[in-house]
Formats: sequence, C-alpha cells, structure tokens
Amino acid sequence: MLKFYEIVSPNTTVGKTARLLGVRGVSHAAVVDDNGVLVSVVSVRDLARYLLESFEEAGVVERLDLHAVLETPVIEASSKPPLTVRERKARECAEIMFSKHIGFLPVVDENGALKEACTELDYAAELLDSKEPARCYATHEIIMGDPGEPLVEALGFMYEGRVRRLPLRRGGDYYMATMNNLLLFLSRNPHNQSLLREVSEISTPSPRLSYEEATIGEAAELILASTERALLLLDSESLARAILTERDLLAAYLGERRREC
Repeated sequence: MLKFYEIVSPNTTVGKTARLLGVRGVSHAAVVDDNGVLVSVVSVRDLARYLLESFEEAGVVERLDLHAVLETPVIEASSKPPLTVRERKARECAEIMFSKHIGFLPVVDENGALKEACTELDYAAELLDSKEPARCYATHEIIMGDPGEPLVEALGFMYEGRVRRLPLRRGGDYYMATMNNLLLFLSRNPHNQSLLREVSEISTPSPRLSYEEATIGEAAELILASTERALLLLDSESLARAILTERDLLAAYLGERRREC
C-alpha cells in the first residue's frame, strides 16, 4: 500500500525533513529511533511553527540564522508524545482523526514500535468511484492570500489561520501556495532574503474542477495526483466558490457533509 508519510530519525534536520515532505506533498513524518520505536511525530505545521518562532525571537530577518534553523534536529520541532493506536481499523482511524482534527495516526505494537499509520490521503483512494457532488463536502469559506506578500508573512498567515494552502488570485487566474512548497523553497534556498520573496513566486497554478459538475471521485483522483493536495471548485464564470482538501475527503469518507446539496 502506498505510504503517505515519511519516516525520519530524531537527528534528521528540519531542512531535510522539509524537503522530504515537500517533494512528495505529504504533511507528516514519523520520528523513530534506531530500534524503530516511535519517538514523536512532526507535521508541516510543526516545521512552520518552529521557523516562525525562530523568526519572532530574532525580531528581524537580518538577525535570523536561517541556516542554523534548518540544520536543527527535527526532534526539536516535533510533537511529543503522539496519539497512537494499536490496530489499523480504517473506519475507527478515520473517526479518531476527524474528531481530533489530526491528519496522521500512527499504529504501534506493544513495544511502541511503528508498524504503519493512517493518513487523510489514505481515504482519498477509497473514494475514487464516488459520484457524490464534490461541492457538498468542500469548504466554502475560502481564505485567500495576497500575491505580493513576503513568504514569511504568508507562512505566518497560514499558520495562524490553521490552513496548509493559500489560494492566490493573480492576473485573472488562481494559484496555490502551500506550507510544503514554501518550506521546500527555504530548504533549497537557505538565505535570509528567501524569506522576503513574494509568495506568488513560489506558488503554482491551482488544480481546479467545476463547482457544479465535479464528483468526489474526480476530486479524490486529482488530489492524489497533485502535490498541492487541494483544489478549487470554480463556477461557470471561472470564480472560485470553494476549496477541497484531503481533510474534506476524510469528511466525505465518513459521510459528514459540509452543507446540504
């Protein structure tokens, strides 16, 4: 089965972890020791938080040692202790993740060793044949970003808004900035001026489907195929009416409609 997460050691750097997550478009990594025991979990939000806290402590971009931040062992930025289960029961895992508002649930044995994990993306594959309207499960309150905003401010805006993607309107079209892509850019360009790059320069054309016609199955297929792991639903006038992410697909798997259709 395809694995929608990474496994790293406690000494793996923040920068390398950001690259691993960003290249694959996944949001979590399990941190395990030499014996395979789960030590902690790190999410893309954890990495963003660590970077933003370091920036806040420095006060201004010029005082931040971005290289040192990226070379920090990822254990320093991870969430401890993680919530775990002993068995991978698909429905039970989905209900736990949905109720706890988490996207990653490790499965461990009696010694705490990582066996596997449940992720939100696992449930996208279960929905490929669904003919239900995608708009019924989409999020209609779209948080839009400013294309001219500096990367570090856009990252902070996403973190405070508890979103991992930021749609942008530029030149009459829609683009998508993601936490993963912004952190991947910084890990590849570890210079303080990178923090001041306009977020639109690191964004990509947004995946999109028809608001009226798209099915959950079509949305699941596109989300599995794109590293943004999100798409916009556009109406007949090419205006974004809703955004749909892997978290919305988890809701669809559980039959938790966002609105009446």
